[in-house]
Amino acid sequence: PTPTIGMVGLVESMAHVTPSAFQRDGDEIVLLGECTDELGASEYLLAIHGLTVGEPPVCDPARERALIDTVLDAIKAGAVRSAHDCSDGGLAVALAECAMMDRNRPFGFRVDLSAWAMLPHRALLFGEAHGRVVLSTPDSTAVLQIAQRHGIPARIIGRVVNAESGTSFTISDDTFTAPVAWLAKAFHEAIPLAMDGDTPAEQVVSSSHAPTND
Repeated sequence: PTPTIGMVGLVESMAHVTPSAFQRDGDEIVLLGECTDELGASEYLLAIHGLTVGEPPVCDPARERALIDTVLDAIKAGAVRSAHDCSDGGLAVALAECAMMDRNRPFGFRVDLSAWAMLPHRALLFGEAHGRVVLSTPDSTAVLQIAQRHGIPARIIGRVVNAESGTSFTISDDTFTAPVAWLAKAFHEAIPLAMDGDTPAEQVVSSSHAPTND
């Protein structure tokens, strides 16, 4: 049996209800928290290498609480249009989900992760380090100030763009791209695609520049 934890929260105002999907072209994307070189027990190892090995990323409960307080304060300040945690699949998957979560109104993004270029690309994109949230914001200055007040690392990593512009990750000299339509198809039609033995995943991968630091 798999232990399951259910949580119920109280939203003080409907104005504070915040979706996980990007909402507006032109909003800046802020990453709260730090990326690390941790791949243990990740979806990447299972999906790509068929391995269930390694120690899961270290969790700091006090830092998690400070992260949550940062997000809540930023939402209450009206500085957040969307918020999504980095979980299964890591930062790359979190950003892709933000772009395609609302199938009727998808967006693209342009992000630059060169600040963490010292990390292996696979750890940076698919590592599942705890304590990270992707925000889209019309007021990045307010978000950064609130994060600093709570002692949470925060960095502007990019911008929301229209869906036709696709998705783009830049890490120093390497750039990885994928069309939003292909990502959305793989995400929203996963079960029928699997039953038909078909998937656009290979097309998505082939559109990306091969990493030199994997």
